[in-house]
Amino acid sequence: MSLSSTFAFTVHRREPELVAPSDPTPREIKKLSDIDDQEGHRFQVPGLIFYKNNPSMEGKDPVGVIREGLAKTLVYFYPFAGRIMEGDNRKLMVNCNGKGVLFVEADANIKVEQLGDNILPPCPFLEEFLHDVPGSGGTIGCPLLLFQVRPTNLKV
Repeated sequence: MSLSSTFAFTVHRREPELVAPSDPTPREIKKLSDIDDQEGHRFQVPGLIFYKNNPSMEGKDPVGVIREGLAKTLVYFYPFAGRIMEGDNRKLMVNCNGKGVLFVEADANIKVEQLGDNILPPCPFLEEFLHDVPGSGGTIGCPLLLFQVRPTNLKV
């Protein structure tokens, strides 16, 4: 019997926010390579990553640590904080404008060990774990990354 047919769990999400680079970044337009610009590559790729609780982080707010680390990382990988735009002949480019990436804090009333092998592809809980923020599902003009962090109950 699959886990999905034996019980349900709930996910509570806070409002999405934008996390921008922590320091100023170059404002420029970067053309995508011809490989990255192919019509068949204009889609989003979902992914799930689970991390074990690190005892050295005891007493620290994991959401704040991740949010701050993301903002610092975006300084060096600043195109991710930009937006895709189309140029002449539908050529895709990244407008490196520093607007930021989407960040959602969430909580679920389940532990990773309860999921067992159900987190392996194809994960039957993908819809519960990956929130589709309205207005972020496109390619043009949308944030390039969405992070959803569940720090409290998803513990290994």
